[in-house]
Amino acid sequence: MRTEEVYCSGCGHKVRLVFTDPPPHGGHANLTGDPEIVCVDYEEGCAAIKCLVTGKAGIIMGVRLAKSHLNDGRFRVVQALCDCCGQVADQEILDDTYAMCILCEGTNRWANLKSGEGSENDVSLSVD
Repeated sequence: MRTEEVYCSGCGHKVRLVFTDPPPHGGHANLTGDPEIVCVDYEEGCAAIKCLVTGKAGIIMGVRLAKSHLNDGRFRVVQALCDCCGQVADQEILDDTYAMCILCEGTNRWANLKSGEGSENDVSLSVD
């Protein structure tokens, strides 16, 4: 893996990009031999915009970071039912809409609901 530090005009500061190593062989037909770019400094606010550095949707950069485990402390974690694997598991909150299951790496829609007492209850919701 190779790391570069570049200026992100969306964040207004330098961010660290990691270029993953490409597979050593051609891979399957649906896989490219190109390395992926992972922004190690991804934040929840990045999901709402197109990444100005990579040109990808911001949420894609969040999913890549969560799956890479390059900065696991970046995400808030809640325990909820995963719609993908059906297990109650830790979910890494990627933004206001999506969370990723740490067991199956599936993405789930979620919502943060506030009860009448003012406390927050994190709930995983399935949205069809």
